[in-house]
Amino acid sequence: MLGIAEFYKSSPKTMPKTKRAPTEVASAIVTKKRMTRSSFALLDQNGTSINVKVENETKKPGRVRSVKKEKRVDIMKKKEEEEVEQLLGKQGSDDDNSDSDESVDYEKRRLQNIQENKRFFESLGILKTKSTLSTPAQQKTAVVRGLKREKKPPVVIPRRAPSLRIRRLDPSGASLPDLPEQPTLDWVEGSDSYRHARKPSGPLEMKPTNSGTEVNGELSFPLIETVSQLSKSTSPSDRVVSKDLLALTKTLQGLKLAPEHLAKVTKDRIFSVAVHPSETKVIACAGDKWGRIGVWDVDSHDGDDGVYLFEPHSRPVSCLKFAPSNPSKLYSCSYDGTIRCGDFQKGKFDEVYTTDVNEDIYCSHFDFLSPDGSKLLVSQNYCRQGHVQINDSRLRCLTSQEGYFLQTRSIKTVHVNPANSNHFITAASDGTVALWDLRNLKQKGLCKSISSMSFHRSTSSAYFSPVTGRKIIATSLDDKIRFLTVAESGKMEVQTSISHDNHTGRWLSNFRSVWYPGREDAVIIGSMLRPRRIQVYGEGGTLLHTLMDEESLGSVCSINACHPTRDIIVGGNSSGKLHVFM
Repeated sequence: MLGIAEFYKSSPKTMPKTKRAPTEVASAIVTKKRMTRSSFALLDQNGTSINVKVENETKKPGRVRSVKKEKRVDIMKKKEEEEVEQLLGKQGSDDDNSDSDESVDYEKRRLQNIQENKRFFESLGILKTKSTLSTPAQQKTAVVRGLKREKKPPVVIPRRAPSLRIRRLDPSGASLPDLPEQPTLDWVEGSDSYRHARKPSGPLEMKPTNSGTEVNGELSFPLIETVSQLSKSTSPSDRVVSKDLLALTKTLQGLKLAPEHLAKVTKDRIFSVAVHPSETKVIACAGDKWGRIGVWDVDSHDGDDGVYLFEPHSRPVSCLKFAPSNPSKLYSCSYDGTIRCGDFQKGKFDEVYTTDVNEDIYCSHFDFLSPDGSKLLVSQNYCRQGHVQINDSRLRCLTSQEGYFLQTRSIKTVHVNPANSNHFITAASDGTVALWDLRNLKQKGLCKSISSMSFHRSTSSAYFSPVTGRKIIATSLDDKIRFLTVAESGKMEVQTSISHDNHTGRWLSNFRSVWYPGREDAVIIGSMLRPRRIQVYGEGGTLLHTLMDEESLGSVCSINACHPTRDIIVGGNSSGKLHVFM
């Protein structure tokens, strides 16, 4: 034991490192480096480069280029074989001194495998086969001698006989009835699109296009007689309104949409809605996209469940209103540039106002300057500019006597102050809400407004409050509903701004918030929320009530109207249906 301890004490703490002799084979690995197309380099065991030059290849087509490529490959192959044989021979002479080194054995086996692989690929004859193959450009089409191939004429397939549907025949061969005539189209000068032809000038017979009741071999229309009789017994009356919003909320909670109070009144999208002021019957009217006006007696079952469809216009009916002091007259304006009065006592649609058929002018809205409807304020788009006309039917002149340019963009709505008929307000597509005085308008140039407010997006509607006219409700496409106040000087200010999704898109009519009749603190507007609904907001921005019915109300009611004196709300959608909450 002591001897072992002495041994460890005398032994150094670290063993000396033995240097391994560098193997020539490992350092003699041939590295080939591609220099250019005409030369390449080999590194020998000392690290010196051996440049091997090959004859420059010229870009000549045919066999010459392939022969030079083969010569270059042969030279490269011979050089590599000579280098490998030199290395193997030198390595064999050094095996006696480094047999114990595993790296030498590994390099030896690797080089032998390389040689065997080369011999194997040469035995397959791949290179020779490659040289014999020609490119597609070198291949030549075989020349066919003798008789030439005759070109066959194309076979003409006989046309099949037209189908029975195209020939207007039924399966038995009998002819089908003729198709209904399509409406003629006129070209509007200065416009890029066609439009439906305007109806003939003059009065049109108030004859429904859908149905009637046959009496003694003749068709009678009970609705026309009913409206005429109701108008005689109906007199304008002031609505008694409670100032308490809580009472209004309770009243709204009692309104329901019964299944029998839903009907399709027009064929296309509704642009305007009006309710007759009768106290005994509910009669709702709607104007659609192609000039039709549907009148619906809600409690009747005559004809198409009390629905009668008229066609006094040819373009969208943008506004419908009963004359305040004579509800037997239903006024309508249309994009076809005309305003007509549907007189239920006469049974005719009289033409009240018309524009030049050759000019691109359409009526967007109107309002009454007199209770009997004889004097109208009409907003129209003249060459895409906001223009208003004053029309007096007592003068028996269809064209307007006075016209004024108000704005550089089109006007959406026009509304006369109920407390002062000289003041009116407009909503324009440039987002402007402007207050005007009829006495200050000039026929030359743009008129100057009393005051105006501009918003970020187009304003679809603006209406005075129904009692004092000191407030305005404006609906804009910037997703806002704004309550505005009007001072005695005419200056407007924003009282309340309510966030509301007003992006109805292309296929829905724009939202127009309207005042609840007789109130200046509540408005009604449609909604894009699901399930579909009609909303009632207070002037403070609070949501008072939501009219919903998941079974009957399944679409967006863009246009809404109220009964002047009764708690009845009517909503119209884009498929021509009216929903009556009562």
